[in-house]
Amino acid sequence: MLTIQRILVPTDLSAGAEEALRHAAFLADWYDAELHLLNVVGRHMHRYEEMRARFPYDGEALDRVLQPEGGVERHLPVHDELAIVQEQVEHASPPTVIAEYAEANDVDLIVMGTRGRRGVDRLLMGSVAEEVVRTTACPVLTVLDGLEVAPGQAFRRILVPVDFSEPSRLAIDHATELAGTYGAEVDLLHVVEEVSLPTAYGVEPIGFAVPEIVDNSEKALARMAEEEIGYEHVAVEVRPGYPSTTILDYVDERNVDLVVIATHGRTGLDRLLMGSVAEKVVRRASCPVFTVKHRGRSLVASRRASASAKKKG
Repeated sequence: MLTIQRILVPTDLSAGAEEALRHAAFLADWYDAELHLLNVVGRHMHRYEEMRARFPYDGEALDRVLQPEGGVERHLPVHDELAIVQEQVEHASPPTVIAEYAEANDVDLIVMGTRGRRGVDRLLMGSVAEEVVRTTACPVLTVLDGLEVAPGQAFRRILVPVDFSEPSRLAIDHATELAGTYGAEVDLLHVVEEVSLPTAYGVEPIGFAVPEIVDNSEKALARMAEEEIGYEHVAVEVRPGYPSTTILDYVDERNVDLVVIATHGRTGLDRLLMGSVAEKVVRRASCPVFTVKHRGRSLVASRRASASAKKKG
């Protein structure tokens, strides 16, 4: 079972943020966790006065968010059944405040909405969600607006991209526990990355024994599924391609409801030039994404520790 005591929901009072709040409320109720609502407002924002006036939510407003009229029957608690903390901070940089608040309040999980910016707007303005994924130590669940499924029934197929690293094993740990929470099946996907060299290098294309690599990877992935998950509701697949593109294609083809992916903590020029597979998935996936960070906060530390103790015994 996941260990979750405090869940943070950064909110700009938009429809996407309120969708995230509903998912966070489900998890807070399930795990008996404290729910923190954080609104970061700056005078430069065009909705500054509106957010100052509407936040914090009163009980009636909270219940309207949790039980919207004409919406899907969500089976969510009303506000007075939850332990809720609300705080508004005036600041020009929401990601900075979110990261600082999460650290100061020992937050276990951040649940936030994404707006799906594209093109020049995303390039210039950046994405608050991507910045939070990059800078916070705790797991982050990003939720798309418009999910037409009750939060408790939203995730039936969970995808874990696996590169056989320790971070991807951590992602499997979280996905396994989330599958138990939502009654979901788990898919493990490994991408054999294709390598292409510019013709300017003046060398012949590098040959890969792709069928052999795929076959060996499938066997290794099957062993990992048996060792790490150990139950029948799991599927494994290996595909050649480019990681982020292949993951996103798999999501759409298999109607994946949630991606659980580990970040490797790449920073600086390396991250700027190469990008992050996890960030690309957060930015472009057509479903919610749960990110866990290598050497960051784990919600399943006790699970792996107990497994190690059993092996030693």
